[in-house]
Amino acid sequence: METQDPPYSYAGEDGTPKGFDVDVLKALDRELGGYRFEYSSVDYQTALAGTKQGRYDALIGAFFATPARAKQYLLSKPYDYYFMNLVVPEESPIDSLQDLDGKTLDPIVPTDGRYTAIQAWLKRHPDISITVPTVTSQETFPDMFRAVHDGTYDAVYLSKAQYDGVADSLGFPMKVTAPVDAAGTVILYDNSQRDLRHAVDGAIDRLVDDGTLPKLNQRYFHQDDFALARQLGVAPRES
Repeated sequence: METQDPPYSYAGEDGTPKGFDVDVLKALDRELGGYRFEYSSVDYQTALAGTKQGRYDALIGAFFATPARAKQYLLSKPYDYYFMNLVVPEESPIDSLQDLDGKTLDPIVPTDGRYTAIQAWLKRHPDISITVPTVTSQETFPDMFRAVHDGTYDAVYLSKAQYDGVADSLGFPMKVTAPVDAAGTVILYDNSQRDLRHAVDGAIDRLVDDGTLPKLNQRYFHQDDFALARQLGVAPRES
């Protein structure tokens, strides 16, 4: 897990991993027989490289399923849904992606699922032109928000939960729009872990059906992400 991605995963004051993703893993651990999870918190690039190289069996961290990731890792079915909002200066008139026509988002690492998501949205809306700069190393969340607050960029394309996780440390308020897009979040596995992926996929289904994962959504995000994703047409409808 990543060390600095609140509220999904972060190191607590005592150094132990905490957050939504940690509680998801603990729920999966309880549900699965024959497996015992050991947890490590590392930085973003180390986590990706370590999983690809087999140093870690699996990686969780609000990752989207992308074609590039599917070539490098095994991917689980969605264990949650990530809702992209726009974070803008408090007085900004921007409320939607359409309002960003001719404007610029805060830079995104091309390997980040957000980059795939925004490019897919732009392909669906060819009449809208949004500049999406890329960087080789992703900024911290506070740095993203400061860059928009000071006018360097027009908006951050990120979740409300991730803004809320650092809002108190910024020293200035910002406006968060309603969700403008959504994508399922998946666990990345080392390519040898096919049996583990199969077992976890079954456990995810059971934990959605029995309400465990929706309850974790409510605890951390004050909403049922699965229900909202169904409303947006992203998640499958209940049978």
